Amino acid sequence: MNKKLFTGTFSVSGVSYTMNTSAVHSDRAFMNFIYQLAKKVGLPKHYLLSMFDGSKDNYYVKEVRR
Repeated sequence: MNKKLFTGTFSVSGVSYTMNTSAVHSDRAFMNFIYQLAKKVGLPKHYLLSMFDGSKDNYYVKEVRR
């Protein structure tokens, strides 16, 4: 399977974080972003998953290229 490049923007406490990752599917890219974000902001992954559960418009993941 070929990996694609994704960019993601996440808002945590009013601060926007923009990151890039490569993944086969957008769901896997989302999880990669959660792992990266957990390291950057020092919050647990399960907390970030509940924060970005889709109930609010606080993140955006987009495929940049194939």
